[in-house]
Amino acid sequence: MAAARRVVLFPSLGVGHLAPMLELAAVCIRHGLAVTVAVPDPATTAPAFSAALRKYASRLPSLSVHPLPPPPHPPASSGADAAAHPLLRMLAVLRAHAPALGDLLRGPHAARALVADMFSVYALDVAAELGVPGYLLFCTGATNLAVFLRLPRFCAGSSGSLRELGDAPVSFPGVRPLPASHLPEEVLDRGTDISAAMLDAFDRMADARGILVNTFDALEGPGVAALRDGRCLSNRATPPVYCVGPLITDGGAEEERHPCLAWLDAQPERSVVFLCFGSRGALSPEQVSEMATGLERSEQRFLWALRAPAGTKPDAAMSLLPDGFLARTADRGVVVTASWVPQVAVLQHASTGAFVTHCGWNSTLEAVAAGVPMVCWPLDAEQWMNKVFIVEEMKIGIEVRGYKPGALVQADIVDAILRRIMESDVQQGVLERVMAMKESAAAAWKEGGSSCTAFAEFLKDMEEGNVAMAHSNQVET
Repeated sequence: MAAARRVVLFPSLGVGHLAPMLELAAVCIRHGLAVTVAVPDPATTAPAFSAALRKYASRLPSLSVHPLPPPPHPPASSGADAAAHPLLRMLAVLRAHAPALGDLLRGPHAARALVADMFSVYALDVAAELGVPGYLLFCTGATNLAVFLRLPRFCAGSSGSLRELGDAPVSFPGVRPLPASHLPEEVLDRGTDISAAMLDAFDRMADARGILVNTFDALEGPGVAALRDGRCLSNRATPPVYCVGPLITDGGAEEERHPCLAWLDAQPERSVVFLCFGSRGALSPEQVSEMATGLERSEQRFLWALRAPAGTKPDAAMSLLPDGFLARTADRGVVVTASWVPQVAVLQHASTGAFVTHCGWNSTLEAVAAGVPMVCWPLDAEQWMNKVFIVEEMKIGIEVRGYKPGALVQADIVDAILRRIMESDVQQGVLERVMAMKESAAAAWKEGGSSCTAFAEFLKDMEEGNVAMAHSNQVET
């Protein structure tokens, strides 16, 4: 019996990027592939990273997890010192693992393809040296990919920095004009180490044999069309783009039911506002106070996943709430300060009616798949771009009017926006559109669906790539 075709997956260091990579592993296994996840040295990852790996290894018994040995030269010698930007440190760590990744691809886990995280672009060099087809998994949306592929040439053609443009609109193929200030903070200043590194990573993405994107065709039609038409790169061909999303966790797969779900069981249908700002998102103490006051005034039922400021214990978050807030809202609200809440299960619960979100892409897809309207409250990274797409293109969420990076949102605005998403005519229109998109998300992975078809095209290209590279190697020898 022939051995199963093996794919090696190489994630980056963040849990937000690991989760869709492991969901892709599950898809590969369902399609008869053997999967090895090449894990960076555990000393370079957070405890939540290892916890997620253990969870998926339990769920997927055939999944092979291969910890890569520590790099022979510490990443600090490559510039990953404690004072450097976190993304610079991450890129240095990923690059330092390239030799060990190469050894893995040569050894017993010899692969038919390598799929690396969008930030692990230098792994593509390893794959090319070994004659292995190299792909990237782009963990955010296709519209972001359309922007990021274009951004290096966009910046090269400008004499100033993006920050100097302020809120002036900038345009990219397949993308609605968006304020320059909404682009990732890391690229706004010209000539910095982090800007140069990010633009280089974006430029190197086009070296992939193909790019798998965590989205589905119906969600981002214009962005997907621009990528497939080759309009995002003017100086070279765009790699094939395979929209294989939504790659999101199953809310019903948790071993233990979180207590907050029992509270939701007792609430009326679509009556609860869920507030959660991601695994790393923490509001300032001043914003927590204004949020709480606005929640209380709105008289809406709520479930609030409240993160403590960085460097403090989870329970410290409660001290940020106004005096008496918990007692006054006890009959209609719950505040959860644990480091983790079952977000997918909460979004899928019948009582959840709206989602106040930081607009991280995983959270966005989870809300879409659950059919829950969003209130967009971006914090950093590409979340400000996602806000524009969610509100103006997809029209499945509303924005907090007047909110800009670093601004304090007053309680009266919080009150008004919650009433708007829960009580006004706006809510009905947004709900209808997000429910339609929920159906499209479910259809994407059914037989003949767009994501199912795209994954089949990826498998076909992988096999063609192996044949082509084998022929090339024979010619060279």
